[in-house]
Amino acid sequence: MTVPTLLYPRLPRNVARQLILDRVGASLAELRDMAVLSHPDAEPSATGGHPVDTEKLRQVQQAVRAIAEKAGFPEPLGGSAQSFDRPCGTALLEVMDIVPADAAEEGVWSFLTLVLLPEIGPWRFPALAEERLIGHPRNVLRRTWWRAWALGPDLGRAPAGCAPLGEDESVQIMERPSLGGNRRTARALQEALWRAELAGLTMPRSELMRQLARRLRAVKSHIALDSLDDESLAGLLDGLCAEAAKSTQ
Repeated sequence: MTVPTLLYPRLPRNVARQLILDRVGASLAELRDMAVLSHPDAEPSATGGHPVDTEKLRQVQQAVRAIAEKAGFPEPLGGSAQSFDRPCGTALLEVMDIVPADAAEEGVWSFLTLVLLPEIGPWRFPALAEERLIGHPRNVLRRTWWRAWALGPDLGRAPAGCAPLGEDESVQIMERPSLGGNRRTARALQEALWRAELAGLTMPRSELMRQLARRLRAVKSHIALDSLDDESLAGLLDGLCAEAAKSTQ
């Protein structure tokens, strides 16, 4: 069966900002009570798919809330924030049936964050930075969907003897569009990091990923990565890891 292309409502930036201002000082319980499935100023794109229905929106809402509650909501996140971020990205990728073109729209994530799930952003990021609430790339929900899309649906996955990507390591890939915007490249970077970990690290893994991402961006200036087969791409990345390791000796 072909998965339908669902188009989500897009909340204009000026409306999103006003909602943030109107809710300053509201408790998490109060914000949760403000959740609704629609907003008069939010409309999906007129072309490219089918408007999402209220039942699907409710499914998204329930899925994210279940993950937040398992991570301790409404209590502050204890330990690693990945207890929310990883399963949230997996669930959004599985439930939303959204394509990357619509997922790249700021208004979609502003709607989800400020209308459908207004309590989640302030709980996950209590500082209430605008970039976490409005649908920018670092939005509380948008960032997790894109990680699951780029790095693989199970963000908690890792080979035996390795750990899943941490926050800083994910950021090194995902906040560089030339890397995180290409699933093959993003996943190859992840696999290269794990191979280096299994071989024995001579520097913190997060620092290796930082250097690996920087070196790969430099290489991309004269090598078309898409022209490389999988073996060649893996060899290139392993070589860059080795160069990074030598630079610290």
